[in-house]
This record gives sequence, C-alpha cells and structure tokens, in this order.
Amino acid sequence: MAGERPEDIPGYRVERQIGQGGMAVVYLARDERLGRPVALKVMAPTVAADETFRLRFIRESRAAAAVDDPHIIPVYEAGEADGVLFIAIRFVSGGDVKSLLRREGPLPAARVAPIVAAVASALDAAHTAGLVHRDVKPANMLLDTRPGRPDHVYLSDFGLSKDMQSSQLTSPGNFMGTPSYTAPEQVTGDRVDGRADQYALACAAFEMLSGEVPFAGPHGWATVWAHLNNPVPTLTDRRPDLPLAVDQVFARAMAKQPGHRYQSCGQFSGALHNALGLLPGRASEFLPGTVPLETIPHGPVLPGPATAGQVTANQFTAGQFTANQVPTRPPGPLTTTQEVVRRRPLHRRWYVLAAPVAVIAAAAAFAASTLMNPRQPPLYSEIQAFTAPSTPGMQPYASSVAFSPDGQTLAVGLTTLTASGPSSSGVTYLWDVRTGQRITLLAPGGGPEAFSPSGKTLSAAGGHGNGLTSMMNTATGTRTRVLNDNTDSQIDSEAFSPDGKVLACDESAGFVYLWNTTTWKGHMLAAPGDSVTTAVAFTPSGKSIVTSANDDRVLLWDRATGHVSATLRGSSGNVLMTSVAVSQDGRLIAAGDQDGKVYLWGADTKRRVLTLADPHSYGVDTVAFSPNGKLLATGDGNGRTYLWNIPSGTLAGTLDNPGGRVTSQLLGESRTAVYSVAFSPDGKTLATSDTNGNAYLWRV
Repeated sequence: MAGERPEDIPGYRVERQIGQGGMAVVYLARDERLGRPVALKVMAPTVAADETFRLRFIRESRAAAAVDDPHIIPVYEAGEADGVLFIAIRFVSGGDVKSLLRREGPLPAARVAPIVAAVASALDAAHTAGLVHRDVKPANMLLDTRPGRPDHVYLSDFGLSKDMQSSQLTSPGNFMGTPSYTAPEQVTGDRVDGRADQYALACAAFEMLSGEVPFAGPHGWATVWAHLNNPVPTLTDRRPDLPLAVDQVFARAMAKQPGHRYQSCGQFSGALHNALGLLPGRASEFLPGTVPLETIPHGPVLPGPATAGQVTANQFTAGQFTANQVPTRPPGPLTTTQEVVRRRPLHRRWYVLAAPVAVIAAAAAFAASTLMNPRQPPLYSEIQAFTAPSTPGMQPYASSVAFSPDGQTLAVGLTTLTASGPSSSGVTYLWDVRTGQRITLLAPGGGPEAFSPSGKTLSAAGGHGNGLTSMMNTATGTRTRVLNDNTDSQIDSEAFSPDGKVLACDESAGFVYLWNTTTWKGHMLAAPGDSVTTAVAFTPSGKSIVTSANDDRVLLWDRATGHVSATLRGSSGNVLMTSVAVSQDGRLIAAGDQDGKVYLWGADTKRRVLTLADPHSYGVDTVAFSPNGKLLATGDGNGRTYLWNIPSGTLAGTLDNPGGRVTSQLLGESRTAVYSVAFSPDGKTLATSDTNGNAYLWRV
C-alpha cells in the first residue's frame, strides 16, 4: 500500500506494521503528544479517494468515538492528513479472537460466552446511538490481556459503520463486509439495521464454538450465496458435547429474515448463555445490562433489559404476554403429584397439581421467570375467541378445531370434564368466523372433526371414550348418519381424502378405519409389527395415507392396496409420534413427538430434511402446515403454539392463548395443552384450541 506515508501524519511516530486488510493497514505508533502507544489505522488510497466515503468515514468515526460502552475500543482521533485518512485507537496487546482461534481451535463454552456478551453490549450501545457496525467478526474482537484479571474484550473497526437513518450503502451484487459473516440483507441491498450485526455476531460465535464459519465456499460469492439460500447448519453436529438447545438459538439469530431474529444482540447473548447451561451465578458477569439469572426463581430464560422483566402474577393469570415470547417450562421435573394423566396412551393430557397453593406458586414462579419487552409489538395478534357455555359442575376443554373449506365456519370440539374425569358427553360447536356467533351444535361430539372437500358434510367424532362418528349436513345442521366400527375404540384423528370418497379415522386401539363415503362400508388398516397408529392424513394426490406411530415412525400407505409403502423415522428412539401433517403441495411431511421434536421429510425422497425443537416443550400434540407451506404450527403440551418458518428452519413466533393457565376449581388442575391447530384456507388466520374451553383465532 505504497504512497500512504503514515510517517507524515502529524503527532504520530510509526514503529511497525501490525495488521493489514483489504481497506486499511494498521501500524503500532506512538502518540508523541501524550507518549502513549496507539494503533494507527490508515485507509487505502483507493478508498480514501472516494469523497463520499471520506466524509462519511470522518463523521461516523467521530460518532463511534462518542458511543459510551466499555467494550467499544476507545477512539483517540480520526481525521485526514495530506490526503491520508487515519484513525487512532487504543493499542491492545492481546491480539484478536481470530488469532486465538488459529492458535487454539474451538473454544470452551465458558470462554465464548463472555466474549459474545461483551461484543453484544458494544453493539447494542452502538445501535442505540443509531450506528450499525456492518463488519462484526472475530478479527475485530480484541483481547486486552493483563495478569491478575480476566481478559477485557473490545469491539473495533467501525470503519464500515453507517447511520441507520442514512440512505442505502449497498445494492444487490455490491456489498461491504466480510462474506463469512454477512447478513442476507447486506447482500440484497435491503435496509440494514442492528439485526445484521446480530447475524454476524452469531456467525462469529458459531465459529468460536466449532472452529469453522457456518457457511464456507471456495470463493466469496459462494459463501454469500450460502448465506442467502442455505439453512443454518446444526452446531451440535460439529460439537456434540454441547446442549441441543444451542441449535435453536443459532437458528433464530441467523434467520434469513431480520424480523425473525432476537430483539437485540444482548438477548441473543443471553439466550446462548442459557442454552450452553452455564452457571446462573455468573450471569451478571456474562450478560452486562441484563437481569442476573440468580434473581430468577426457576429456570433460565431469554434475558432482556432489566426494566423489561417485571412480570407479575396478575399479568400471568391475565395472559398479558406478547405473542412472540418463549417462556420457560414450569420449574423442575414433574413429581408424583404432577404426574401426567392421559386420556389414552397418546398425546392428550392434563396436569394435576397437589393443591391450589401449588398452582398459585407455580404460576408466580413461571411469571417471574418470563421476561418481556413491552416495546416489541407482537408478530401475531389475536382477533377472535369462541367460548362455549359451561354447565355448573362440568368444565369443557377445546380438544379440536377445523375450518370449513370456504373458511367461514370453525368447528370446535369440546370434551367435558366432571369430578370423575372426562366424560363421553362432548359436543361440537360450529361458529361463524366473521361474526363470532354460534351456528349450531352437534351432540354427541367433541372431536376431532373434519370437513368434506365440498364443505357440505362435517364428520365429528364422539369425544373422549366414544367410538362413534357423526356425519352432519352443514347446510341444515342435522345429523345424517352415525358410523360405528364396533371396536369400542376412541377416535383421535380424522381426515377426508381429497376426492371426498374416503373418510379415515384413526382409532385409539392403534389402527386406521377407512369408510367409503358412498356405500358407508369400511375396512381396517393395521400397522405392521408392534406399531400403533396415532394420527392420520392424506397426501394431496389422495394416493397415499400417512399415519404417525408409537415407535418414532411415520408410515406411508398405498391407498389402493392398503399396504405400507414407506417408513420414515425420527431420531428420538422408541418415542410416540403424536401427530402428522402433509403440506398442500405434497412436498413435505411433518410429525411431532412426545419429546418435543418436530420432523420434516421430503415426500419424494423420504429423507429427513429438518428437525425442529423448542427447549421449553412439554411434547408436541398437533402439527399443521400453512397453505403456502412456509409456516408450520405446532400445538404443545405446555400450552403454547409455536410457529416455525420452514424455509429458514427458525422459530417465527410463539402464541400464548390469552386465557393463560386456567385452574379448574372443580378438579384442582392446571391445564394448558394445545391439542389442535388449523390454518384457514387463505392462510391468514390460525385457529388454536385451549384446555380452558376456548378456541382462538390469530392473524398470521
């Protein structure tokens, strides 16, 4: 980089070159006025010749110097001398994190966490001041090492920073940054804000933990293409010693869409800290500016600003949580007095607490462990609630929801609880989606329900312990037929074939009964070996029937022959698959299991393409694809509905039913499970059930 003549910069005596990049050379120099060593960064002549860059460099270097955070490298001076752009910063003798990685390889989690926390603190301070760094990477993380104290981490090199309110710096095909850490929006020319820095910080953290950048190609544009198109790699594949929860943290922080990432770099840092399972007592050390975990009664959470964590028990019971929160699982393992009581050896359940006092204590602890950010608007909003009348001495819970093909009617199945447990006297309500008014009810009912493709017929199972299926004319509201397979088995899943000629009913006895809707004659599909079917769906072509099973498998049946044509496996071992769904384009099959995992397979390849898991899951009870196949909704035993972005493989949002955890005065139960979810045909609305007896509509 000849011609820069750093020795001509007044007030500085250059001693030696200590670094070089594509845009600048860094020298160790001495500030002759104060007699201190400095790192003198001199910009390349080709960059300095750009008048727009020169003006912005000086303005933003001064702005960065004004950001007050102990982890931003102190800037002593920035300016121009005889056509040479330079910046003088504190000289840090400990080197940078990139050099550390070259020497030591993947770093221990306890070493990575404080580095990420320090850089996150610096970035959030810069973002608050209106600056985006744009080039966060290990080489820009400096380590000040001194005997007798932990390393102090500085974030350096704000040379590419820009004001978040300024005009675009990049355009498609022309971006500034380092390819291995570049957020997709920096490449496409979309608006760039602090979430791009979060993406880069996540890439750097991934590299610190694994020793490899998440996306690598033979040249820069191959890497950039991977950032734009490839799913986030699984860190635990490279570091199997780390908890699985870290994969979801990186999936969210590196989501392709900025809106799907964490609200701040500090929140990402806190989530990573918790996922790594580091000691709560060190939370304040790792997470400057966040609520120390030692102040939270139970379980790690996603930390936010200290002022955002004031959630009271009253807020908890009133359901005043934002739709995008991911609260923790209630504290501790289930005890013998909190044992899961199942309707059958499948996925429907409720949680019995020892006494009302235990319920109140659990609610208060859960509320205290859930941190909110009131400034963040919910990604998804509730637009309707349907509440059925309750008979004294009985309390219904919504066990199923289903939309009519035109989206104007919602069927809600209600199972009734009595002092002795669930009864078989459930009912199915039909609600007008637009007005919220009840159209009619069908008894016995209780779900599950399925509308025929024409919408003229509704099939409603008889509810808990009832093996009958009622067929109803939706125009007249009258029951036209009752189906009874004489097996005394409860029906837990129903689906019409796309041509409407077959109704499939999954039976709790572990088989699927197929009814011909013309002759109303039926025959049984029995799973091979020891497998027991648990849910049923049709492929869009109608040629195959898909069932989940009790042994971590999904079975594909040839509808014409009644034989199993393919078997798909999860990864949890001999675990109950509770639910199954097929995307409308027929390309993906999804299934959830009791371990809280959701698996997606390619319908053509029969290979697993994605595994989704939330660390707070009580077990997945139901799954449903949006019509465009971009979202997957999963109802969970913890009372929440998770919305997963399929293209990015990340968590897009978490819905808490507004009723929250409802305590039954009759049974002394805290019942939270979401047993059923359904998208409207236009994909703009999601229906969810709730064990407090309500069904909800959400705008998605």
